[in-house]
Amino acid sequence: MSNRSGGDAYAGSMNYWNKSSGNLLHRLLYTDIKTYLVELLMKQDQMSMAASIESRVPFLDHKLVEFTATVPARYSIQGLSGKSILKSAAEDLLPKSVIYRKKMGFPTPWAQWLAGETLDDVERRLLDSRSLDRGLFKTEAIQHLFTEHRARRRDHGNRNLAGC
Repeated sequence: MSNRSGGDAYAGSMNYWNKSSGNLLHRLLYTDIKTYLVELLMKQDQMSMAASIESRVPFLDHKLVEFTATVPARYSIQGLSGKSILKSAAEDLLPKSVIYRKKMGFPTPWAQWLAGETLDDVERRLLDSRSLDRGLFKTEAIQHLFTEHRARRRDHGNRNLAGC
């Protein structure tokens, strides 16, 4: 039964899981490469093209991916830390503070934009007729966010505005 008719949402992933072989790590990685990574790369490609940016994903050279699939799991993971081989290889190229720092997301500058003089400018730009005519934001929701933020009732510096 297909997803379009209300079937199993995991059928595609399970199909790749069932085709995979090896230990748990290699089966998980194979399934991830065939499902989530494909979707992630399509989004990355669309976003980079929308911003007129030519981007590359250097660790996805097919020969490198094929080679890493042959590396025994005991060398790939040490405790709860992944990428141990890559980290070891980069130790003479990068500071250890960079290699072994905690994972971090891609930060946005909202906190800085909403902290000082730029607050009025950001609000003006978002509520400008050119912005509003695009239909991406609800005027009342944007005004409410800025009112709450200015009154310090709520800090919207790191908030996702997708639902506004």
